[in-house]
Amino acid sequence: MAISKLYYSQPRLRELETRIVSQREQGDKHLVVLAETIFYPTGGGQPHDLGTINGVPLLDVFEEGGTVYHVLPQPLTGGEAFAVLNWERRFDHMQQHSGQHLFSAVFQDEYGYKTESFHLGEEYCSIDITAPLLSPEEQLGAEKRANELILEDLPVSTYTLQPEEFDSVPLRKVPDLPGPLRIVEIQGFDYSPCSGTHVERTGQIGLLKLLKAEKYKGMTRVYFLCGQRAWEDYRRKHEICTSLVSLLAVPEAELEERIRSELERKKETEKLLEELTAELIQFRAQKLVSEGQSPYYLELPGISVAEAQQLARAMLNLTPGAVVINLGERLVLTHNLPQGPHLGQLVKEQAQPLGGRGGGSPTAAQVFFAHPHQLQQFLALLPREIWQKPAE
Repeated sequence: MAISKLYYSQPRLRELETRIVSQREQGDKHLVVLAETIFYPTGGGQPHDLGTINGVPLLDVFEEGGTVYHVLPQPLTGGEAFAVLNWERRFDHMQQHSGQHLFSAVFQDEYGYKTESFHLGEEYCSIDITAPLLSPEEQLGAEKRANELILEDLPVSTYTLQPEEFDSVPLRKVPDLPGPLRIVEIQGFDYSPCSGTHVERTGQIGLLKLLKAEKYKGMTRVYFLCGQRAWEDYRRKHEICTSLVSLLAVPEAELEERIRSELERKKETEKLLEELTAELIQFRAQKLVSEGQSPYYLELPGISVAEAQQLARAMLNLTPGAVVINLGERLVLTHNLPQGPHLGQLVKEQAQPLGGRGGGSPTAAQVFFAHPHQLQQFLALLPREIWQKPAE
């Protein structure tokens, strides 16, 4: 069914009064066909438009066999339709898509890198280009050239070419599709087949910012933002930068050097803390061994699993025995007894039936319990050669 696609002929039209041609139920959704539409369907790498029809929100728009279907959560009543386009979303897509055409053309013209795929997402856009590696100089150069072309405010036009006319313009890429092609032309600079919606002049793209480039399947994936998205990204990063300048009390030009210095100082402090913690654990182990006897039961809810394991090893380096450390919800068990039980097996056979999760080797294990009473039940089941309740 041929319908009038006003998103091509009048891409800035935001409201439309038209008639309902048909509608049918599909699962819990309703597919509505209008005599004409302002809503762009998903295609050409560009997401579908959103908005309302008679106040009912659009869930999706897709094209099938030349007919545009509007997916709604409920049926429409009557024969007339009043459509309202979410213009912010549409214009954002126009900025990103036109920016992509411009950026892809820059990479091909300046460096010979072709664009193999394009993604227009909610958070970012990306293109995959035929560059095994994109140098920082190439990234900066491409971004600079794209923004120069935006400032030139070149006209952007669309038209249809028949197959016999394809050679009349220098198409950046000719898709393997039969029939005529819709062409988007950035005047004198780029000619690309495309079914998406676009701005009328490159100046409406506003700004293009390259975010990062990374290797991807033998190519390079380039992430970028255009227009309002690029401005929002700058605003957010400027706020972060301003906050860090105030927090660290340094000029913006010295911010990177100061952060590097702070990170290096943090690394040195962490190394010193690690050394002091190891010394403290050793002293603690000596004290515990000198004041008690195996099996050692310790309740230490304030330390980490790694620290508990380190303490247990330090104690067993001083004496034969077994150590059980209760961290609150988790137990750390270890021993160095020639005839001691297999602790991993012990956890599997005794703790897991009680709801415990964990395991280990013959001489070291740990187990987690979601409920305190489960932990206490397991402690009560521990063999006396590993566990004995301390005297009250």
